[in-house]
Amino acid sequence: MKRTYRSALAAVLAGVALLATPTAAHAGSPPLEAPAEALQAALRCSPDLASAAGTPVLLVPGTFTTAEEAYSWGYQRVLRATGRPVCTVDLPERATMDLQISAEYVVYAIRSMVTAGGRRIDVIGHSQGGMLATWALRFWSDLPSKVDDLVTLGSPLAGTTFVDTVLCPGEQCPDIGWQMKPGSHWIGALNRHPLPETVSVTTIGTHNDELVWPAPTATGFAGATNLMVQQLCPSRPVGHLGLLWDAATYALVTDALDHDGTADLDRISHSACWQTTYPGIDYLAMSQLLITVGVFVDKLLTLPRTVAEPPLRDYATVG
Repeated sequence: MKRTYRSALAAVLAGVALLATPTAAHAGSPPLEAPAEALQAALRCSPDLASAAGTPVLLVPGTFTTAEEAYSWGYQRVLRATGRPVCTVDLPERATMDLQISAEYVVYAIRSMVTAGGRRIDVIGHSQGGMLATWALRFWSDLPSKVDDLVTLGSPLAGTTFVDTVLCPGEQCPDIGWQMKPGSHWIGALNRHPLPETVSVTTIGTHNDELVWPAPTATGFAGATNLMVQQLCPSRPVGHLGLLWDAATYALVTDALDHDGTADLDRISHSACWQTTYPGIDYLAMSQLLITVGVFVDKLLTLPRTVAEPPLRDYATVG
């Protein structure tokens, strides 16, 4: 089964290479500096990317995790069951590098999917994954026409004060810690302008997020429909990782994907408030999240720290 899947994926990516080069220069967009081989190896797609009736979805994981750990047991599995092709992208060093490097992997993934599938796609990003997708759409001018919906889950688009408390207790930070601080140069560049109106942006946060503070400011973005899970289900005790399995969150996500425009609370049944998880989850495979938790603890102690934020690349300093 795995061999068949990989063969089909290889055929899809070979088609991408023949039709266009996602790393090639695009007018008005920065060139990709990451190695082409690394970009291609990080992308995995279901074999029906070009043939399925449903809109393709790109799943982007967050810091310290992989796409398999974050999505294989939940969103990837369930979206596939609804007839949607799904691609996932793994970020370098579990998304612990300079965000400007990781964003290139999302750029490549979007371009590759649209080239292979011949149509616009939807993007879901959890935590840092939503930040990177927003950054990609913000600074690569060829991308907004390729994406219909962007849905972010617990993404600190305005930064999070968590980094000052845990990642940066002294005067030094990992690169991603500097960049995720409220008021960082990276956050300032991201929020300088909203995304083009051609992209429907829904941000979803939770008042009980252990890592993204303060709510609801941290997860909001200008021009987006900014929602908290508790607007649908008051007092719902869902946390940061819980957004990946929470039934109410899933109801908000699928409402955005299934309709024109962003998610609309008036359309969504409150029946999801009586469920803990959404149907179709593989609970045994969900145990992979324990790997993410272990990596999180390890990286807190071992990530290299610097005395200043990585400089913005030239493309992010203007416009």
